[in-house]
This record gives sequence, C-alpha cells and structure tokens, in this order.
Amino acid sequence: MSREQLLRVLRHLDGRTKISDLSHLVDLDADRLHAIIEPAVTMGLVDDLSTPDARSGLAALSRLEDLLNRLVDELVFRGPFWRAVTERPESLHHNVYYGFGLENWFFLYQETFFDGPLVSHPTSAALRAMLQEFYYEEHRHDDIVLRAFVPLGIGKNDLQRARPLPTTTALINLLSWWSRTDPLFFMATIGILEGRLDVDGAGEDEPVYDSFLEACGRAGVREDFVQPIRAHAKVNASHDHGAVSRELFAEVPGVDRETEQRWHGKAHLFVETYAAFFNGVLDYYSRPDRPLLRPVGIE
Repeated sequence: MSREQLLRVLRHLDGRTKISDLSHLVDLDADRLHAIIEPAVTMGLVDDLSTPDARSGLAALSRLEDLLNRLVDELVFRGPFWRAVTERPESLHHNVYYGFGLENWFFLYQETFFDGPLVSHPTSAALRAMLQEFYYEEHRHDDIVLRAFVPLGIGKNDLQRARPLPTTTALINLLSWWSRTDPLFFMATIGILEGRLDVDGAGEDEPVYDSFLEACGRAGVREDFVQPIRAHAKVNASHDHGAVSRELFAEVPGVDRETEQRWHGKAHLFVETYAAFFNGVLDYYSRPDRPLLRPVGIE
C-alpha cells in the first residue's frame, strides 16, 4: 500500500463509512482494509459513532450486587460452615475456631497479591487515589489477627513456614488474577469481602463476624484468642469498607452490556470459591487429629 492510499483510508475513518464503500473510495479490496482497520479497532484507535448499550457504573454494580448477595445467602450463609457456627457452635471442636482465624490470617497476609495491582490503576486518577487509600487502610491488618495465636504458642515465623488450605489459596489466586485482568470486577467483590462479614455489614438475621464471636463465647473458646479477632472486626467496621465498591463505581462512567454479562458469569465462580473457603475450614479443622499448622519444607 502506498502512503497516499493509507492517508485516504485514514481520512475516511469517520465512523460512518462502511467497509464496502471505503474499498471503492480508496481502491483497496475489503480483505486488505480489514487487515488495516481491525488492529486499530482492537487497540482503541478507531471506533464507530453508534450509541453504546451501556449503564452507569453504579447501575451495573447494583445489578451485580443483587446477584452476588443472592448467591452469598444461598452458598455461604446457608453453607455447612456458617450453619454449624450459628446453629450448633458448642458441638464444634475449638480447632475450627482457631482454624478460621488462621485461614483469615493467611488471606490477610497475602492481600497485597490482589490489592497491590490496583494501586497503579491506569484509567482514572480518582479511582487510583481511592484505591490507594483503601490499600493503606488494609495494610498490616494481619498483625492484628496475629495476636490471636500467641496464646496457642504460634508466632509469625511459624505461620510463615506454614501453608494455607487449598481452598484459601484458591480464593487468593482467583482474586489476584481478577485484580490484574478484570480490575473493575475485582472492585465489585470488595463490598462482599469487606462488608457482608463486618460487624454492621449484614442484616439482623444474617451471619456476620458478630455471629462468629458469639459462637466463640457459647463454645467456651479462650478469650485471649477471641479478643484480637474482635478488634480486627471493629477496625474493618470503622472504615466502612462494605461501601468501598459503591464509592469506586461512582467514578465509573459506564459499563457495556457485554461486560455486565461477563461479570454475572464470574459472580458464580467467585461466590462458589468464597463458600469453599469457609467450608474448607470446617472440613479440615473439625478433625482434632490434624495439626493446626501445615508446615512447608523438605523433611
């Protein structure tokens, strides 16, 4: 293609000219034009003038939250872990309570894997500033929970030489992947991860961390373990992190229908993995013959 032909193609890329008409105007066959235009469309250099089928960020989030909340109620709050904690806490071995604290520590300790990539979010200075504030508020929360394990004879070095349950690792890896490949969807999950289990994060009859702390009391779990867990729940509630997703999406101008449909598909995988995180605690730590820490190393 000559320089003059390329310039003629560029002049006619006005969003209104069809490929068939453009082929006649610049004297190039349609296949050749597709080879030129499609990479430019993919890179966002060329667009058409059609009105996008999109909703505001908050409207899209509202629809997604409705689905997420229904799935959380069905799969998480009605799942084996939370039903056992709320309905028969005295029957659970204390290792289940300790294990819940341990797996939460692993999750918090590796939170930089999925929160970190968002700090440099490139598309919006406003979003980037809000995400940096959220990251700062979440930083070192693992140290609060760490104090719960001192009465159990477990220190940070012990935890760093141990490995989380596969279900915990699966949740961490999934969130880490989405924070890099679909950051807006990951931002939508923050309200679930931070809000539904905070002190004031759910309705009156829904399981929240208050229910876990109450279960600890009914089961006679030692108070020096419970107190740091309670302190962490209060810190999260004071930051109102359950509202973070909505604050972020207020800065999102629009979400197209195709993206919304993709998010609704991911919602099922997210909540299924989130439910497995809790149920994995019950499955493993209900057996008192199993060690609280699973060490990593070569024997």
